[in-house]
Amino acid sequence: MAVDNYSYICHSVLLTEIQRMKKTSILLLTLVVIAIGALAQEKQPGEFRKFSLGFDIYTDIWQKVPDNIDPSWFNRSINVFGLYNNQMGESKFDFSYGLGVSTHNLYMDALPYDKGGYTEFVKLDSDSISYDKAKITLAYVDIPLEIKYRAKSGFRAYFGFKFSVLVHQHSKFVGYDESVGYNVTIKRDDVRYLELWQYTVYGRIGYKWINLYGAYQLQSTFKKDQGPQMFPISVGLSIMPY
Repeated sequence: MAVDNYSYICHSVLLTEIQRMKKTSILLLTLVVIAIGALAQEKQPGEFRKFSLGFDIYTDIWQKVPDNIDPSWFNRSINVFGLYNNQMGESKFDFSYGLGVSTHNLYMDALPYDKGGYTEFVKLDSDSISYDKAKITLAYVDIPLEIKYRAKSGFRAYFGFKFSVLVHQHSKFVGYDESVGYNVTIKRDDVRYLELWQYTVYGRIGYKWINLYGAYQLQSTFKKDQGPQMFPISVGLSIMPY
């Protein structure tokens, strides 16, 4: 398979599209951080923390991927979130809800194609194509709900559930295009037949502001009968400095 079969886009259009998506992502993340961070500043010394701000950095371990592709073992992704905390009486438990932005990545030796109403992953021929990166990226806006246990010693444990809505998707190829004779970066909004809504259970356990993080997506990333029934399990670190 040649790169030109992947519908090569001229550089001027490509750069415009990349800049648009970057600006959208940065704006969304900035709004979440500024809004929650500003509210967090209202906390007085010694008071119960009503607002929390943090982020998770993790790798996605993809399940049920098609047999014809080889996914990377490390699929770096990130989740940024803000929470409003409600103490349960005088107990050490809190109930929290909030807003977040999360991404899931799949690095692999293939790219997605729409095959008559079904998303297939077509393997890149490494004998004829030289490439540095091939991946898909999915971005969601999340509504997390969680229960937290916090001990005086600094031990923390969280269990949560979040609703997510898909707000962006793209595939990306970085490599050498034989048809034009130089390196190209191709970024396209062409990952089709994705589920709009996702549901995920997650947990954190750790000490004060640093925790281990794990999440399990409850349904397939793609719609039934319109794509592979694969989904990510996420494992990493959670940092909650505020």
